[in-house]
Amino acid sequence: MVRNTLWPELWTVTLAAFLAFPAVAQVDPYDPLKRNVEAFTGMLEQALELDGGLFGLGGERIDSLYLAGHGLVLEVRSNLANARSQLNLVVLNNSVLALRQGDNPFAMLARQSEDEAEDAVDTAISQAGEYARILRDADGVDDDSFEQLRVEIESLRQENRDGVERLRELTEELSASALEQGERFEQALSELTAEMGQLRERAEEMADELREQSESAQLERAERWQQDVASLELGLTGAMCEYGASLRELPANENVTVILNGLGDESSGGGRADLVHTFSKSDLLACAEGAIDPALLGERSGRYSY
Repeated sequence: MVRNTLWPELWTVTLAAFLAFPAVAQVDPYDPLKRNVEAFTGMLEQALELDGGLFGLGGERIDSLYLAGHGLVLEVRSNLANARSQLNLVVLNNSVLALRQGDNPFAMLARQSEDEAEDAVDTAISQAGEYARILRDADGVDDDSFEQLRVEIESLRQENRDGVERLRELTEELSASALEQGERFEQALSELTAEMGQLRERAEEMADELREQSESAQLERAERWQQDVASLELGLTGAMCEYGASLRELPANENVTVILNGLGDESSGGGRADLVHTFSKSDLLACAEGAIDPALLGERSGRYSY
């Protein structure tokens, strides 16, 4: 019998072609760009000193997305956005305005009757406590100083409660024996009224002082935050100039859009916009070659809030 010696060879070739076909079919045309972008974002994260934490699980990172025909979109998530959330300038300012009741935050107290004096003191103390909280949130005091303020405010509150209790006791005594206790009651009430007036002045003075400190701390913290954002933007344009040319796989007519998450201008309603920069690849190459400097690169990036 004649054996077909070509069959094993044909089978081997056919099997090899079959096994190779899925590998060829799975090739992603964007794989080179993905690897290029991954290396670039790593350099950018280091340049911006973003702390991704262990295994990249921290809050600071850069997410990437490619839009064919437009280019690369990078979203930078930094701790500055978290700091802004804690600062929440509009909310804090509205709180201060609501508490201030105009230039004098206790103007309402002067319009209250003497029968409401105790409530007025309690209101002033509560406002002092709120200003102390705002001051702490704006990094105006450390934990020890805040605790001391809290103790002082609680002491005022206890004095007010003691005064209210004494007034209640005097009222009960007067009701039980109006004729005999009337003169003594009037004297005791006069003394108590004077004490409550002094307590009210102390509470108002503390709250007014804390208001001024809290407003000053908010402004200082806001200025520091704005300086940090400006520093981040400066670092971004510098890094884009230095490393942008490494995006070799990005088409020449496309862009790199960088979204600084939560760092845009704040609206009157308290909304937090993103800060956007769009760099053309041609500008990135020009900056890398020294034809333009990072400052001009930043100007050409079309900076806006959205």
